[in-house]
Amino acid sequence: MKRKHLLLVMLIGSIFVAGGCKSTPECDPVVIVSNTDYTSAPETVPFNEIHSVFAENYSGADLSIALRDELVSRMQEKAENIGEDAAVLYQCIRATYTEWNERPYRIPCYAEKCMYQDQSAWAIAFNRANSFEETSLEHFDLFFVSYFSYDTLYHTGCFATD
Repeated sequence: MKRKHLLLVMLIGSIFVAGGCKSTPECDPVVIVSNTDYTSAPETVPFNEIHSVFAENYSGADLSIALRDELVSRMQEKAENIGEDAAVLYQCIRATYTEWNERPYRIPCYAEKCMYQDQSAWAIAFNRANSFEETSLEHFDLFFVSYFSYDTLYHTGCFATD
């Protein structure tokens, strides 16, 4: 009996661990508005803290359209809560993907409405894997997307050297 109980506890625990932290507050994506103009220093966008949390809690195996859509929906809700147009944020995030309907290699963790090249933009940071087998999403992509045209104004990331 004790062995069955122990196995049941281990099984339930593994379900929670394998699922990452999907909807816990520490894994909640960040959405903010600032007046910061990042034109001269785009790499100073302060996304590192939430990026590290996502990297520790998600892996390449977690990447899916459903997870990306859940995170984007939460980001849209946060945008609305601070008086921003959620549809614009959605279009800016979507503009960074070449294939929206395929399993993504990255998920958004941070969005900041800011200035870039004398225009309103969303700075959007992503956790990325170079393969679905990676145990951590420690790679990043950072995009600045025009608030009005949805054009990518800037993109950087840690790129594979293989």
